[in-house]
Amino acid sequence: MIDGSPGRDTAGDAPDISLRKRVLSLPTLLATAVAVAVLGLTVWRVFDIDWGEMGHNVASADPFRYILAIVAYYLSFIVRGLRWNLIARTAKLDAAPGARIPGVMTSSGIIVMGWFANSVAFLRLGDAYRGWAFARESGATVPGSLGTVLAERVQDMAAVLLLVLAAATWVVAEGEIDLPGPVIVASVAMVVFLIGLMVAMRFYGLRLASRLPGRFRDAYSRFHVGTLDSFHPRDLPLQMVLGIVGWMFEILRFYLVAQALGIEISFAIVMFASLANAMLTTIPTPGGLGFVEGGLTGVLKLLGQGDTAAFTLAIVDRSISWLSIVVFGGALFFAWHWFKGRRTASEAAPGIGDAGTEPAEKNPL
Repeated sequence: MIDGSPGRDTAGDAPDISLRKRVLSLPTLLATAVAVAVLGLTVWRVFDIDWGEMGHNVASADPFRYILAIVAYYLSFIVRGLRWNLIARTAKLDAAPGARIPGVMTSSGIIVMGWFANSVAFLRLGDAYRGWAFARESGATVPGSLGTVLAERVQDMAAVLLLVLAAATWVVAEGEIDLPGPVIVASVAMVVFLIGLMVAMRFYGLRLASRLPGRFRDAYSRFHVGTLDSFHPRDLPLQMVLGIVGWMFEILRFYLVAQALGIEISFAIVMFASLANAMLTTIPTPGGLGFVEGGLTGVLKLLGQGDTAAFTLAIVDRSISWLSIVVFGGALFFAWHWFKGRRTASEAAPGIGDAGTEPAEKNPL
């Protein structure tokens, strides 16, 4: 029986230092080099870019609309933080003694740090980091927290599929544009795979886990509960609505970038292209680097944009969705670890816990 107590798999035992080392590890640097090579080869061999025109378009971009695009992007993290907070409550991660669900801004900050880790490390390390950081902040178990991350990903893909289908219908209704079928096929395939995974976990997960050694069996059991208990018919509709709102902020970001560059493009195409962009980021290079830029340029080209306009839009949008995350998310990541390190050292110092000594202040993020 699962009691939900932190036990040996709480975040207090998480390998904090090893997580930070992996962010700039040799495999990550090699993956980045491959990604840059792929992008360079794609630009050189596939697209006909007028670099002078591109430079002029970037230099003459409307800074006000560009700043609004940044604001829209970071508002999406607050919506995602609210949804994750609700998912964690639905999964009852605060049922363990001493555990509590972090506030919305803390949850949002952890998501930003996770996206930073995904942006600079390969194999989507940021998703694992998010589960660890949430467990450390809440006092819940790491496997249970990771379960809510998986549940959130499943909801994300379902929301993306709904929006892709809506965008595809809109684009077809506008006429004269051939839809990139692989985007729709990939969306459906990802959702079918994730739903299949949930069904397999529901009916066979615990049965298969019973054959594992005790420690792994207990860890999977908590992960199982954290994942499947996140889906409750009472709470799921609101969680899905918040997921769609979060993606709409990302679509708005892409639209504002196009407006800032003076690129004539319909909102239906923006909607379809930005969702294709989101799917490309799942490629396990750092932040999808190399593949997102080329893939998004290709999608925009298929949707009627010229090579230069498509590549300019892709690169400027990535200055927000990737480069700003590396800068701002990285600053938050290192500040959070510095603060946690100081607090841990303070709590371990002589005199802590003596009469008249105030406990360390809770992380304000």
